[in-house]
Amino acid sequence: MKKIDEGYLTKKINKLNKKIHRAEEQKNDNKVWWRKMKLDKLKLKLKKLGNSKP
Repeated sequence: MKKIDEGYLTKKINKLNKKIHRAEEQKNDNKVWWRKMKLDKLKLKLKKLGNSKP
């Protein structure tokens, strides 16, 4: 199983941001909407992971 740490999550967030911007340029609103929802979930996980560190 993959270890989910801050580096992994930030990499995923950056990759998703690129996909969002590409979809916005192509005027594909449905993909933008779904990816923004996923982005919010990843940011929430990253925030929760940051708060749990001592």
